[in-house]
Amino acid sequence: MSVRDLTAEDFVVYKTMTSGAFGGPFDPSSPGAARDFSPGQTAIGIDAASVPGGLDGVIAAGARIRHDRVTLGGGVARCGGVAGLAVHPAHRGDGLFGQLLTAVIARCDAEGLPLSMLYPSNPAIYRRYGYQVVARSESLIVPLVDLQRIAAVPDRRLVPVTEATMPRLRELYHRLSAHDNGMLRREAPLFDEGLPGGGWSALLLEDGSGTDHGYLSWTRRGEAADGVGLEVHELMGRTRADRLALLRSLGSWSTVTELARLRVRSEDPVLDALPGGGARPDPDPVPLVMMRVIDTAATLRARPAPGGLHGAVRLLVEDDTVPAGTCHGAGTFLVSAADGRISAGPDDGTTEDLLGTIRLDIHAVSLLLVGGRRLADARRLDLTAVADPAAETFLDALLAGPRPSVLDAF
Repeated sequence: MSVRDLTAEDFVVYKTMTSGAFGGPFDPSSPGAARDFSPGQTAIGIDAASVPGGLDGVIAAGARIRHDRVTLGGGVARCGGVAGLAVHPAHRGDGLFGQLLTAVIARCDAEGLPLSMLYPSNPAIYRRYGYQVVARSESLIVPLVDLQRIAAVPDRRLVPVTEATMPRLRELYHRLSAHDNGMLRREAPLFDEGLPGGGWSALLLEDGSGTDHGYLSWTRRGEAADGVGLEVHELMGRTRADRLALLRSLGSWSTVTELARLRVRSEDPVLDALPGGGARPDPDPVPLVMMRVIDTAATLRARPAPGGLHGAVRLLVEDDTVPAGTCHGAGTFLVSAADGRISAGPDDGTTEDLLGTIRLDIHAVSLLLVGGRRLADARRLDLTAVADPAAETFLDALLAGPRPSVLDAF
């Protein structure tokens, strides 16, 4: 059973298989139906003919690897987003899932993607291969009447987002999310550069000189049983005052609907600006985000070091979830910080000027290197995270920042 690249000739067979697995219609004969994989991704699969009892012309298992980039505390790392991973019902239980996911990890490594991300329906099966839950997509139900009392913010005005102003929103998103951890950069060809469509609307917040300070995006829903008439995708502002101005605009919808579902980042600054105590957690299931370190040294080098932090440690990463040589996650590395930069590479045996040694398993390194957590958090999850005290203090400082947030799904 060998894994191979899928081509345009395989697209309909693969798409038919994944539509059956995940639901949703797919009619290849309909006008405008896709006939090839989208650019910016690699598709791989296993032919059913290579499996005992399999038939020619059937894909037994397949997946797509997106070539995204994600933020890492002021830096950017390439990331292999795993999408459409499915096994044909006739071949479930034949071991194809593990073979395919191992091939995905190896392919991410070969294509220079030091991180991998996915959205699991069953986290346990992905955890066996080194993926670790790092974030949850969270939403709040906000009574819009609570926002009516917000006072107007001086020197701020709202501008509709159109095809002409959409580039300003994208540039502002990049700027406001740059120091987050885990946020997709939303770059072509995986993301369209125009308006999203599907009822999506947005406003830019600018000052009197035309400088952008924030934005608000939403989709208007019909009357729903839960009373939520507005899906607020994002509310981002440079300052607390900017976020208040955007919340005030959101409150203007209270004349036509009662509630909004507001999607928020982990430790989102908008939480500090919400007035009143009426907001409550969304009762719907919380989608999980899992990530895996594919290349430990490259992931570390992708982020800047905090200013003024200096030192070096030896980092041992253990990984028994995939065969040795599958990727560059495991190994012994020398990690140092100086002048705002992180250096990471193979251990050369030196002991001079080291603060100590840190030993992590692949789940701990996947949790920690995405940022925003301490070694104590890894130990609380019963992950392997053993360190000399000075080395632990150094790594905690090196990876500080907000907890990861992911606002996109694929």
